Amino acid sequence: MTVAVAESCSAGALASSLAKAEGAGDALYGGFVTYLATAKIDLLDVSASEIEAPSAVSRPVARAMAEGVLANTTADLALAITGVTGPVPDERGNPRGRVFIAVASRRSERLEYHCEFGPFPPPVLLDAALRTAIVLGREALRSHRAV
Repeated sequence: MTVAVAESCSAGALASSLAKAEGAGDALYGGFVTYLATAKIDLLDVSASEIEAPSAVSRPVARAMAEGVLANTTADLALAITGVTGPVPDERGNPRGRVFIAVASRRSERLEYHCEFGPFPPPVLLDAALRTAIVLGREALRSHRAV
């Protein structure tokens, strides 16, 4: 199976983490770093209305990012992550530590997770977000293999 990612708050760190795993050359399809809202719209077909209400840091946007990965690649599994892992809340008032992760597969498995990690330092928040995304991806793979 191949995996592709869509990343916002992690700015490529998820793909980088996955690339370090044994066998990554056979499984990591690639991905999209869509830090700006316009990148989510242009590259992943996320609708502007999903980004506007409530914001780019939301469950619907994470879900749309994962679906956009599947629509724009031949990867079997998509991981998407959006949130606030920087030192300050975002311009829409989302606090530091709020992260949404979505997983989608071609076999219709869907997992979504909302994290409120709290106002930890940015490296701690990023690490927690990446670990959570990887655990959800592994869970989706297990589910996919069981079918």
